[in-house]
Amino acid sequence: MKKMCKIKRVLFSLCLLVVSHAGVAQADSTKPELSVTIHYFVVNNSFQYLLAETKTKVDKKWQPLKKQSLQLYLDSNKQENLISKVMTDSEGKAKAVIPSGLKSIWDASATHKFIVVTEGTSKEEETTTESEITKAKLLIDTSNTDDTRTVNVQVMKFAGGNWEPVKDVDVKIGVKRLGGDLKIGDEETYTTDSLGQVSGEFKLDSLPGDAKGNLTLIAKVEDNDQLGNLSIDKTVPWGAVNTSTGVTDFGHRSLWAARGKSPVWLLIMAYSIIAAVWGVIFYLVLRIVRISKLGKKEAQIKEAV
Repeated sequence: MKKMCKIKRVLFSLCLLVVSHAGVAQADSTKPELSVTIHYFVVNNSFQYLLAETKTKVDKKWQPLKKQSLQLYLDSNKQENLISKVMTDSEGKAKAVIPSGLKSIWDASATHKFIVVTEGTSKEEETTTESEITKAKLLIDTSNTDDTRTVNVQVMKFAGGNWEPVKDVDVKIGVKRLGGDLKIGDEETYTTDSLGQVSGEFKLDSLPGDAKGNLTLIAKVEDNDQLGNLSIDKTVPWGAVNTSTGVTDFGHRSLWAARGKSPVWLLIMAYSIIAAVWGVIFYLVLRIVRISKLGKKEAQIKEAV
């Protein structure tokens, strides 16, 4: 009988150990999934920077991972190849400029690998993400033949010590505006030919420019798997000249002016409505007071009778 009790105790202890190990394994497996994306940007063939974007899956939905420590490296995660240590913002993004100290490493090869290492926490494990790009650049030029204005863009990549054209790359061509880029014609994107070239007809006639009639053209390659994000701009005198003399109606009465400069008819209408509303309220109060007095007077007459 005692042996049976001991066996039961041993079996019970083993069950507890199995359950506890299963619970720990399940807790480890429930760590949220982490996603890191690396975006490489080159502006006007000179300024280069990286944008790391982090997301974590919570309740089956991807959400930005803010305040996540990241380490960005060039080609290998050695300390001498460190680009920058950054922290993600409220949108889960972090930006880093490639320092001039890595120029010798950058010039040594036509292709490079960017490495992002996320710092491990109690909620997330340490991860390493890599992205490879090829050195590339954009060239932009314009032509005007038979009153047809054309924007010409060429995509080039560095290979074998020379710059070579890149085929089948989607290029966007537009005009810089305050609310975003405005496409120059009917096409949203243009695909490069065997010479790495695209051409788009400029159809934005009478588009307002600056005081001299200048517009800023911009060509972009966005999120290309091989080249990353490239952009280049060029100023051209293709806009309508701004002939404004600087005289405005800011101090005059208008609908969009400040309250003190509202149109007279609008003020009369507004104050009339306010007076009418308060007049009705005042009239109702007077009627209520009069009814109350009549009620008291009638009560006094009944008491006297």
